[in-house]
Amino acid sequence: MTKIFITGITGCVGHYIFDLLVKNPDYELYLLVRDPARMMRDLSAFSNVKVIKGEMRDLEKQADLLRQMDCVVHLAAGWGETEANYEYTLDLFKLLDPQRVKKIIYFSTASLLGNDNQVQSIMGEIGTSYIKGKYMCHQELSKLAVSDKIITLYPTWVLGGDKAHPYSHALQGIISLKKWLWLLRFFSFEVSFHFIHAADIAAIVDHLLKSEVKEQEFVLGNELISAQELIKQVCVFFHQPVCFQVNIPASLVKLLAGRRFSDWDKYCLSRKSFDYKVVNPENFGLKRAFPTITFVLSAQ
Repeated sequence: MTKIFITGITGCVGHYIFDLLVKNPDYELYLLVRDPARMMRDLSAFSNVKVIKGEMRDLEKQADLLRQMDCVVHLAAGWGETEANYEYTLDLFKLLDPQRVKKIIYFSTASLLGNDNQVQSIMGEIGTSYIKGKYMCHQELSKLAVSDKIITLYPTWVLGGDKAHPYSHALQGIISLKKWLWLLRFFSFEVSFHFIHAADIAAIVDHLLKSEVKEQEFVLGNELISAQELIKQVCVFFHQPVCFQVNIPASLVKLLAGRRFSDWDKYCLSRKSFDYKVVNPENFGLKRAFPTITFVLSAQ
């Protein structure tokens, strides 16, 4: 049996990963869960699942268990803090047995990257506390005894969720815009980006655990999409005709916001295009479940 330690399983991406990995009879899953009630599954129904009720800050209590792990999938993140994304993550990796552990799938964020897919040092200065924590962690990964076992994933804009899975913040935002489409359909914004569905992220994680790859870093996303195209696809899905769209410049967005922008906000407004060299399931010989926004909305 391959023993896999997983953090952050109760989130959107975590649920999709769980659904895939739990089907593999060769896997024994050890789930670090702070609040089991957040899991939309009856974990007691799976013989190959072990629940460890606890938090990232208390990982020292699991030291003996962690030294027995063959693989780790580290999803957990602290959105308003640096500790979970930096100190606790490094603590986790340091507790693993370098001679035993084979693969560590670590989730970072594409927000750290420039258009050349390289981590930008400025993120340690202007990023949110979440981004700063991820940046600080990235700076330390190469110094770890298990560094050669770490595969870092940089998800772009994550969509996902339905009746059986928690919704990502991004998809919740799109759905909440439905009541405003009568107005939004006439506007567009100066920004383009990638997105990827949690189900496609799960497929990639499953593949990476089973397969040998040379690369240690992957930026996850579908083809670049503009805000204009996103609004069009959402409007078409909800039967709101789009006759024309007026572009709203970044300067006007800042004015309409009516508040002082953080350094991170200013950076995002000035950059406009979050364009990376991305991979999706098709790059690994798999089928994409959600290649377009229309596919994503159709699953609701």
